[in-house]
Amino acid sequence: MTLLEIIYIWMYRMNYAKRNMYKNRNNQFRPEQLELYIQIRATRANSDLLMEYEVRYKYDDEVRVCIGDIVDLTRKEIFRINGPIHQSSEKRIMRDEIQKEGLEKDGWKVTDIDTDV
Repeated sequence: MTLLEIIYIWMYRMNYAKRNMYKNRNNQFRPEQLELYIQIRATRANSDLLMEYEVRYKYDDEVRVCIGDIVDLTRKEIFRINGPIHQSSEKRIMRDEIQKEGLEKDGWKVTDIDTDV
């Protein structure tokens, strides 16, 4: 079986799962998150990608938790999808910046993607 055939099978299963989760209204992932995951998976076939993955980091000698929308464990990169709520208040913006700073100090690359959804 070729890599392309494996990807097609995986995409079919993913689409099947998405259809059933949407129909049953039990989808924990947002549509833009799933779309980004598929795009990243297409370009990083050998990466260990996880969605809604919990990452612990230190900030001011305090252990904190970040739940990354998509996390590439192979490249140690976190993708954060920022909707309108992330720009809603100064407190929220500051908290996101503190989180990004702490993750980068621990060696993570943080990629923010702003959406208008």
